[in-house]
Amino acid sequence: MKIRKNHVRKRYRYNVNRKTLNKTRNSTGKIKDPALKKLWMEGQRVGTNFSEMGLASDPNKAVAIPNYKSQRLQTVKIVNGFVEEEMNDEEIKALKGSKVTESQEPKRGHVVQELEQMASERADPEFRLPKGVVKELSYFLNKHKFNYKAMVTDRRNYWQWTWRQFRLKIRRFMSIPEQFNVFLEQKKLPLDTKPDWPEYESDSEWK
Repeated sequence: MKIRKNHVRKRYRYNVNRKTLNKTRNSTGKIKDPALKKLWMEGQRVGTNFSEMGLASDPNKAVAIPNYKSQRLQTVKIVNGFVEEEMNDEEIKALKGSKVTESQEPKRGHVVQELEQMASERADPEFRLPKGVVKELSYFLNKHKFNYKAMVTDRRNYWQWTWRQFRLKIRRFMSIPEQFNVFLEQKKLPLDTKPDWPEYESDSEWK
């Protein structure tokens, strides 16, 4: 007895634009960054573009795990003189640890320098705490000053921070003058200075 198969009836979808559908399926995506878009070669493959720029799409292939056993065997063969006849001078120098030649350098190596410069311009060197954390730390400092043990037993310690966590967060807060100066202005204290309050439950000196 043959198994009866239920075939789904094929229907042509008239509301689908086949041209745009094929474009979205075959496209690799648009480059949103205008600086990188100028450096990208449309006619080349993704791997070729990355290798010419000095970048890597797959870090595991770019920086592979070295096989020390094969390297040791190869160096032993070179030292004993078994491989020199089969290999060129450039290959022997590469195995012996010589530097990369000019021909092996990427064609568009300046791309890496431009990307590093763009990243340094965009990066914000100043670390800032979230507004909610600043509000909570200001409350604890107003009420308990540097008494970390009292902060732990406070009813508003919802996150159950330990006194070491309080000390770390408060010191980080005090190391950001842009945010800590606002707290000092509210307390009418001198700016850019640590308040002259005694510090409790601290096992290290303030620096």
